[in-house]
Formats: sequence, structure tokens, C-alpha cells
Amino acid sequence: MRIQDKIKKLRKNKGLGQKELAETVGINTSHLSRLETGRYQPSVEVLKKLADALQVSADYLLSDTDDEAEEIRIQDQSFVDKIRLLDSLDDKEKETVINVIDAILTKKKMLNLLTEKHEHA
Repeated sequence: MRIQDKIKKLRKNKGLGQKELAETVGINTSHLSRLETGRYQPSVEVLKKLADALQVSADYLLSDTDDEAEEIRIQDQSFVDKIRLLDSLDDKEKETVINVIDAILTKKKMLNLLTEKHEHA
């Protein structure tokens, strides 16, 4: 999928009008329109602002694929900040964090399965 198509699709998926997104990014509406039609390509600065506003990576916008499964949207800013800090951990610490997350998620899945079985019984 082309960058202009991704920008337009993500904007619409978020329920944003061109004016609203343009204001967030700090460009005028006609410039955003030209980006969405492919007449212009965004500068690096505008690309970063678009990615931030649309809650995707610049890599996602630039890639030729449309792997929406790879797109992760996190609304809670404190959670986003914590995830960014994970990069500062060494490999052993990262592995420990992943193991803790896996254990919590496994417990949650098991509880959900037990609750579903109990409700259907």
C-alpha cells in the first residue's frame, strides 16, 4: 500500500477530518490533501508528525506492505512511555519482563476459559 493511501486510511479509521489532522501535524489542509493524493511526499519532519498523530511508526508509513497486524495502537501514554524504556534494558532484563508478561497473560487466558466453561455449564 502506498504512503498516501495509508495516511488517508489511518486518518479515516481514527475518525479525523483532513482539517483536524492537518492542524495536529502543523500543516495546512491543502498540503495534507496533496499528500493524500500522492502529489507531494512528506518531509521527514512531517512524516514523523503524521506517524505520531496517527499512532503508527514512520517505518509503517514508508513500507510497501499493509501489515495491519503489525500495527499497534496504544492509547495510554504512560504505557507507551514504559514500553519505550524497555529498549534501555539489557537482554536478561528484557527476557525477565517478557516472562512476567507471558505469565500474567497466560493466567488471564486460563481464567477467561474457566469462566466461559462455567457460564456454559
